[in-house]
Amino acid sequence: MRPKSRNDFAIAIICALPLEADAVEVLFDETYDRLGKYYGKQPGDVNMYINGRISKHHVVLCYLPGMGKGSAASVASSLRVSYTGIQLALVVGICGGAPPPPNYDEIFFGDIIISDTVMEYDFGRQYPGGFQRKSGVKDTLGRPDREIRTLLKSLQAYNSRIEFQDQVLQYLHMIQQAGTRWHHPDIDDVLFKASYLHKHHGETFSIKCCESDVPDYICHDALERNCEDLGCDNNQVIRRQKPIKAANISVHIGTVGSADTVMKSGQHRDAISRKEGVIGFEMEGAGVWDNVPSIIIKGVCDYADSHKSKSWQAYAAATGASAAKAFLEYWRPVSHDDASKNRHLMIPFGRNPRFVGRQDEIHKLDDLISMPDGAKKLAITGLGGVGKTQVALELVYRMRDREAECSIFWIPCTSYEAVEQAYMTIAQMIGIQDAKPAEVKDCIKDYFSQKDEKWLLVFDNADDLDMWTKGSSTAPPLNDFLPYNDQGHIIFTTRNRKLAVKLASADVIHIPKFDKETGLEFLEKSLIQKGLLNNAYASIALLEQLTFLPLAVAQAAAYINENSIGVSDYLLLLQEQEADVVELLSEDFGDEGRYKDMQNPVAMTWVISFCQVQKLDQLASNYLSLMACVDPRNIPQSFLPQSASKKKMIDALGLLSAYSFITIQLGSGSITLHRLVHLATRNWIKKEGQFLLYIRKAADRLSKTFPHDDHTNRQLWREYLPHALFLLEENEKCGDMLG
Repeated sequence: MRPKSRNDFAIAIICALPLEADAVEVLFDETYDRLGKYYGKQPGDVNMYINGRISKHHVVLCYLPGMGKGSAASVASSLRVSYTGIQLALVVGICGGAPPPPNYDEIFFGDIIISDTVMEYDFGRQYPGGFQRKSGVKDTLGRPDREIRTLLKSLQAYNSRIEFQDQVLQYLHMIQQAGTRWHHPDIDDVLFKASYLHKHHGETFSIKCCESDVPDYICHDALERNCEDLGCDNNQVIRRQKPIKAANISVHIGTVGSADTVMKSGQHRDAISRKEGVIGFEMEGAGVWDNVPSIIIKGVCDYADSHKSKSWQAYAAATGASAAKAFLEYWRPVSHDDASKNRHLMIPFGRNPRFVGRQDEIHKLDDLISMPDGAKKLAITGLGGVGKTQVALELVYRMRDREAECSIFWIPCTSYEAVEQAYMTIAQMIGIQDAKPAEVKDCIKDYFSQKDEKWLLVFDNADDLDMWTKGSSTAPPLNDFLPYNDQGHIIFTTRNRKLAVKLASADVIHIPKFDKETGLEFLEKSLIQKGLLNNAYASIALLEQLTFLPLAVAQAAAYINENSIGVSDYLLLLQEQEADVVELLSEDFGDEGRYKDMQNPVAMTWVISFCQVQKLDQLASNYLSLMACVDPRNIPQSFLPQSASKKKMIDALGLLSAYSFITIQLGSGSITLHRLVHLATRNWIKKEGQFLLYIRKAADRLSKTFPHDDHTNRQLWREYLPHALFLLEENEKCGDMLG
């Protein structure tokens, strides 16, 4: 039945060339309307549409006024205004293929290129030394949504791909019955060496590209001629396929390069293909990608080099259109409106508008959740203040937006009481009204273990090992109450990697500190006065002083905003005496993304971790306190007192590493203590009244381990000298504590 209004169209097909649109329209099973006679469009929308049906899908075919990303972006934006129900856009047509070097044994004319990622390879800066593509997280396009990714993954399986390719051939035969122009051109498929240019060769031409002073110059006349006319050297051919073998069509799924310029350089093509894994080049996909969930589906008509020929365009347009129709046979979109009515959402924080970076980590988590037989329990680990909660929160909001049927519940694990309160709230939301407090966790475990719909539980700040694995005299361990169901997933955020492994096995994602580019972006989003970042040197120096730790950067930005000072001013404050720096890093600040009963200043955020380490392993606590008394970099393991067994020492260092307090270098085994953790630990043991005790213990260890006056110990001198000097300087500052 023909749709009653424009809102009933869920699929858009966008074509840049009339040839591409003609091929698509041939495969319409039914045409409803042409050029808006029946369905019309919104005022101001200058697009031209053809409405029809492909299989069971109501489709709107949209013409572009011209080639390029800008034109595509404008058309896609107007499309969303007139057709509000669009769930998926297919960018269909022809493209340049990029056979992967060095073997070039894949991708032929007529093959299908399907995007799972789009890269804007012309987006960057031109420097004197050449063009540098921007590759930061904020400068690259995201991945398609989960529904699209899941279908693309399934099509990459061997049997599914063979079935899909057979379906494409069936539809190609249908198109070819409609006209001879869609047939195979019956000429050789030729790939030249990447460095060999399509230009005038020989002495018979009055116009010769070789007369130019520019080495890679190709004149306009050459671009309009075919290889036979120009005398392109057959000895420069690296691959040739005869027409008799060209009946097979292969489907390639991967990264597609999109730009406002046509790729006509084999060398540039190969360079991008090697570095970025690009399998095809086109000009419209990036413009659509940012406006509507989309996939690029195109037939290969050239090899993105200078030897372009229009002879293959119609055939490639036919294969691209056939692949688009075959793809729609597999597309089963979720009815979001119906699914969302039955779900529950319990998320304590709003979405973080300053969230930046972390795309790799979120994609890994996303992929683990998306796999049909993938992990059901996952953990996010990292140093306190590195942004574990924010990564989980961003992932939750992305799932909320795309998984309309998925219920999400967030459980803060700051205390056993907080967990119990969250469980009581969940029980009320899902309709378990009569359960007693002592029974509610068992009831919820049973409920989620049997639930047919998708669900996600997030246990945030799951740091207390005893709470999860041992319990207490009045409360069993929380691990006993975790549900299991093929429809559900559980995510833990924890500072303790050892606990993460116990809870989630190998499915643990570590969150590192910011890199420079992401740190600058976060600082910019956090500051009220953006002009403060004009001093790039001071901004980077500040990030380095704060070790690129997100919590420290957020605290610094809050202080700068509140006191109307510059970045350089805050940087000077970090150069003050240790006590002043600790006071600065102890400044409380507002943060809507943290729990009200938790202290959020940097100098305080690790106190709970210090106490947990002390409770779990006294040897680890002693090691941490000793290392706080010497230089935090490259501490020899021999400096640490030997324990009764090698295993206890390994366990103690493993615990400190699990909390991301230390890094153990491979090979040498030397230890580096996180610089801000070093400062916070010193402050902690001072407050505990044990600073003098550990200073003396450190001095005693150095006197026992520092090598004797023998030139054979020269390497050991180099290792221990910075720590001896650090301790002597400490002694001078504090007034001869060592006697």
